[in-house]
Amino acid sequence: MWDKLKEQFNILKLEKKKLYLVTNSDKFVSQDDFLNASASALQGGVDILQLREKSIPDGVFVEIAHKMRTLCDEYGATFIINDRIDIAQIVEADGVHLGQSDISIHDARMILGTNAIIGKTTSTPDEIIKAADEGVDYVTFGPIYTKQDEFVDESVVNWIINNVKIPVFYTGDINQNNITELISLGISKIALTDAIMYSKIPEQSARNFLKFLP
Repeated sequence: MWDKLKEQFNILKLEKKKLYLVTNSDKFVSQDDFLNASASALQGGVDILQLREKSIPDGVFVEIAHKMRTLCDEYGATFIINDRIDIAQIVEADGVHLGQSDISIHDARMILGTNAIIGKTTSTPDEIIKAADEGVDYVTFGPIYTKQDEFVDESVVNWIINNVKIPVFYTGDINQNNITELISLGISKIALTDAIMYSKIPEQSARNFLKFLP
């Protein structure tokens, strides 16, 4: 009974999330600079924070993840680890985000438990359908914009809004100049990295994006 209620609570929590931040430390001079930028973004209202590290030793990854877990708790944000289910377990993250070639959703739940939040990267409607059928809690979809400021087919966005029941966070080169176009299409959840983490004041950047999100 409690497990079922907790699962439903996780889903409700995700439904209310709007601003998803994907972070990694590789462009920062020091770990402190990275953590300060992350804390600033959280203070600005980031709802979900994903720690995505590809090139640091596991010991350092775990050290940073523990600190990020504390920051997310302090600001009431959901904490997700990219790919590394083992590290998600160690630091008691809220869940894990998987790519198309990663471990299956079923196996991830076997390891992390039924109440873990599990997300998946998608770039086509078929991938969204497959992920939803496998039981993910949310997906990221994109890129919705390319670096050339090219927008994906509007009909795809309409299909997602009208047919997909799980939360969808849109990714891509989203910025202050094109966010209003996304909102006009009915998009209300976005996932960002550069536009927040590498801005002069991440807190202010996060607040600026949240002003647009319904």
